[in-house]
Amino acid sequence: MTMNSTEVENNPQAAMLDDPLDREYHQKNYLLLGCSDVLRDVFQIYLESAPLKAEQLRSCLEAGDLDKGISLSHGLKGESGSVGGRFIMATAAEMEKATRAGDLQAARALLPELEHQLQRVIAAIKQELKA
Repeated sequence: MTMNSTEVENNPQAAMLDDPLDREYHQKNYLLLGCSDVLRDVFQIYLESAPLKAEQLRSCLEAGDLDKGISLSHGLKGESGSVGGRFIMATAAEMEKATRAGDLQAARALLPELEHQLQRVIAAIKQELKA
């Protein structure tokens, strides 16, 4: 669920929970270690690779290729975790579970949510890179 600007202003703590990026993860795993440059590099790599993986995932699920779907959803889950993309990571994990179970219909049903969460993460990363 994405909050609108009024909801964010009225409840900043809820806005943190709605943030597509886990800022605490960034603090603990990059910033406190003095690795802000590494985080920026990870962000850049994600911006290049995640949209391609999502596109390939859609194509393979449309073609009924569960094996490739397992691999791509697993990879997208890991990449999303590395940037702190908690919601897309959870959706990719659900998709991986569905493809491993051979449930093509369930995996396909998750595509719109995965793509929505990907767009949210991309927008948040681009905002971070501007800062």
